[in-house]
Amino acid sequence: MDLSNLHVAIAAGDPEYPKRAPFDPPVPYPELPYASNLDRANKVYPLVREAMRLLGMDTTHFGSASWNPLGEIVAPGDCVLIKPNFVLDRNYGGGPVEAVITHASVLRAISDYVLIALKRKGELIIGDAPQMNCQWSELLQANGIGALGEHLAQACANLRIRFSLIDFRMEETEFRFAVVWKRRRLMPAEDRTVQVTLGKKSMMEEIDASRLYGADYDRRQIVRAHEEHRHEYRIARQVLAADVVLSVPKLKVHSKVGTTLNIKNMVGINTDKNHLAHYRIGPRSKGGDEFSHPAWDDLFERWLSDTLLGRMWRVGKYPFVVWRAFRALLRKLFPTETHSFVLGNWFGNDTAWRMALDLNRILLTCDKEGKVCDSVERKYFSFIDGIVGGQGNGPLAPDAYPSGVILAGSNPLAVDWVATRLMGLDPRKIPMYARAPQQMCEWLPNLDIGNVEVNSNRAEWNCLLHNSESIFRFATAPGWRGQIESYALPQGPKDGPEMVESGVVNLL
Repeated sequence: MDLSNLHVAIAAGDPEYPKRAPFDPPVPYPELPYASNLDRANKVYPLVREAMRLLGMDTTHFGSASWNPLGEIVAPGDCVLIKPNFVLDRNYGGGPVEAVITHASVLRAISDYVLIALKRKGELIIGDAPQMNCQWSELLQANGIGALGEHLAQACANLRIRFSLIDFRMEETEFRFAVVWKRRRLMPAEDRTVQVTLGKKSMMEEIDASRLYGADYDRRQIVRAHEEHRHEYRIARQVLAADVVLSVPKLKVHSKVGTTLNIKNMVGINTDKNHLAHYRIGPRSKGGDEFSHPAWDDLFERWLSDTLLGRMWRVGKYPFVVWRAFRALLRKLFPTETHSFVLGNWFGNDTAWRMALDLNRILLTCDKEGKVCDSVERKYFSFIDGIVGGQGNGPLAPDAYPSGVILAGSNPLAVDWVATRLMGLDPRKIPMYARAPQQMCEWLPNLDIGNVEVNSNRAEWNCLLHNSESIFRFATAPGWRGQIESYALPQGPKDGPEMVESGVVNLL
């Protein structure tokens, strides 16, 4: 199974995660690689298994001890990276963290089938680079990830397979008053990072690098990374060393790119967050895409942020917090009916999707030394955790959408296309997906997104891509509302409050 296979599976069941780590299987399936306890309440494990069955993976041996569905992708001795979405250790909207990050129960089932395929030889890595202000120690407790890591460490040791659970980031920060307050350096860059330069192959080549804003306050670094046709990224060594990457994103909407699935999930392979372009400063009239309809205080805050936080963060954060409080008071005393979407959190963002496609190119075509090639350099497969999805103010403050699905497939664009349509959204209206076929045709000249096929345990869903009716109706992020839905929006007043302006939305 390779990128040219455009089959996508949707295994549908109950929208419920098991609560007891390490999320053991509900029954003793004959193919399991080691003795395990049972968790009769685990309804996720069978859905992961069903998704692979729906794709016809190792059909001959299904139901026997010899069933090895990932054997088409993973060979004994391979280094396998499982790349979840671990963006944040909490839900900033006050809802469940299960709507924000990949659940550990999905990773448990996938890991077991990786161990089957490795046949006591090779390496398993679970790794990601969360948002800068994600507290890794808290993340490990968020939904059983830490307990799963301990379980897999012991299981892999017994099978003589190397295992690690890794934070790819170079820096972890602490927020106060919606501003970076403290910074903690992690492993030195040279120990965990490979510098990759895309040059003119970058999707960023079409835009003005001098206006770029990254994930941190100092714009000079992001501009240097992308000026003069460089388009430089910092990629985790473990990613480029992997023979196989299994992407496991969350079924979730996103304020900057529309949805965050497989393609956007690759943001987490970059170790230095300030190499990731999020938007271009200023309004459209000035060549930016930061604001939709900026007011004077939006523009003034941009200047203030560049000055106080970008150039003198250690002392500048104090007057900036005072400004934020003053601004909030002004808006309370003098409310306006005109609202602006800020920080690139709207459908007019013409920057972030380019960064995501750049990272997708790097993942698929960059060799172990960081050289960008013209062919696919590693094997790839995807599972999307849609047991509980995220709608509304995603990716960091979404409401839960109980969808009860696991999607799977070997082509990231095909799986994302199906997932977006399943959510009730139109991928053709989302720039990241509208431009992705052009990029992928460089490696798959005969790629035709119209040839994607859906296989589901709900037969009526097999016609998903040829049916105008929506299965789910995910609410989009506020700045995308009314732009990408394939279902009719209810009649009512226009959206009221503008997007959250705190820096947490900005550090992806």
